[in-house]
Amino acid sequence: MVSVCFRLAFWQWQRAQEKQGLIEQIDASSGEYWWRKVSKPEQLQGATAQIRGRIDTSQFWFLDNQIVNGQVGYDLVVLFLPQDYTEYFVLNLGFIAGERDRKQLPDFDLPTNEVMIEVEFKIGDWAGFTLATSPNQSAHHSNVLQYLDHTFFVQNTGQQLSPLLMIAKNAVFDDVEPHYQAVVMSPDKHRAYALQWLLIGISAGVIAFFAYRPKKLGSSHYE
Repeated sequence: MVSVCFRLAFWQWQRAQEKQGLIEQIDASSGEYWWRKVSKPEQLQGATAQIRGRIDTSQFWFLDNQIVNGQVGYDLVVLFLPQDYTEYFVLNLGFIAGERDRKQLPDFDLPTNEVMIEVEFKIGDWAGFTLATSPNQSAHHSNVLQYLDHTFFVQNTGQQLSPLLMIAKNAVFDDVEPHYQAVVMSPDKHRAYALQWLLIGISAGVIAFFAYRPKKLGSSHYE
């Protein structure tokens, strides 16, 4: 128990240092390309940036079962190529309302010109909780997905894709509504958790010490 608590405290302290390093790196950088200078992609988790580039209008996907403000629909997902970049990113543009008939998909026009998008980065497990066994299980459309998966996009697009998922923070056209809210802890919160686990570990050690300490046998006198 003590060992586990100390390891958790150390892990939270490391996360605090990583987050603090990223914040300092962002503050020290200038221009819209600061995110390209980050040494480890995983450090961009939860970070935001203004990025200029083009949307690949030849293919797009709908992430199924989305509800925003009581309206049922999809998240519109595209490939995005930042300016002066050779690697595509999967980009979630946000919510788009669905039609009453599930066989009919929403109609829209993607921008063909270069756009500036504020994005938030996500790395790791793109899918979240799901009971689906594969992304494209729709009975009607091959581009309606149950969850997002990096391997799926690589295999189905033939493009070199970043492991980072981009999530739009501003709408690129009128019919789409960004709605993703990430839960990202600050360095101070990580430090607070590290201190909490450290104190729990120390408390567990103190309790164990007194519980297992040999007890002195007192002498008995009988008359």
